[in-house]
Amino acid sequence: MPMLAIKGTYRLIDSDPDGDTVHFLPQDPGFWCDVPGKHRVGRNSRGGGKIRMEGIDALETHYPGVSTEAVHQPMDLGASGARDELISWLGFSDVVRGEDGKVTASTPETVPGFVLADGADVFGRCIALVGRGTLPAGVPNGRRIEVTPDLLHQTANHHLLSRGLVYPTFYTSLPEVLRLDMTATSQQARAAKASGSVWAHDVTTDGAVIEDLTSITDHQVILPKLFRRLADYIRLFGPSLGCFPAYLAGEAEEFFLPEQTTSVTGLQNVVEINGDTIRMTRKIEDIVLVEK
Repeated sequence: MPMLAIKGTYRLIDSDPDGDTVHFLPQDPGFWCDVPGKHRVGRNSRGGGKIRMEGIDALETHYPGVSTEAVHQPMDLGASGARDELISWLGFSDVVRGEDGKVTASTPETVPGFVLADGADVFGRCIALVGRGTLPAGVPNGRRIEVTPDLLHQTANHHLLSRGLVYPTFYTSLPEVLRLDMTATSQQARAAKASGSVWAHDVTTDGAVIEDLTSITDHQVILPKLFRRLADYIRLFGPSLGCFPAYLAGEAEEFFLPEQTTSVTGLQNVVEINGDTIRMTRKIEDIVLVEK
């Protein structure tokens, strides 16, 4: 499916960026209306919007979920790695944060860039590939284009995957040719297990032992999607995993697996629990989620 090319600027001030979201102001905010899909991109008073980066999922640095108090994944095991690398890759330095975590200053205040927009999610975030600098030659502003792997490789999405700083997480809207390329990139990063990467500490398919919430906020690195579900469940019902499959069934997330032509409903179908240990039975790149 073609993606909409939009040029503009990135800005950090007054935001709390993480490893897979960033604020973007189009040169022409009217192009937000041309982003495909059933959901509309939310915009602030300046005309800017929040970008949720396509095909990747970073460790959580501030996830509120079911509580007013946000939780995070292990900060000393890489939770801030994707965020810091994204900020640097875009061209920001000397980032200053206030007590609430929001950025109060950066050098420079804005940097030029572009996005290749695939749609918007239910929260009004634009789902996109994130580029820096000017639009590549031959890519017109405000037009839909077919994105090639070569163009994908010029984005932060690919950069963070190649460094092993984020997990792949795919939805059905992502073109297959890009999904296959991102799968290969993430598999290479997993095999390398570079220091500082999520793969150096990941226990998603090996099994995480759950004693309490700190098991996943302080000690063990797991897939962010599984972390979010577990963090909410533990805060609501406690650390016993006996009812977690039913909780996942209630979420009713729909997805496809490579060997099946019909969709599967509920992540409990790819999760195994043995006492206080939980693990996913499929690698995340095997799962293609259906957009809500």
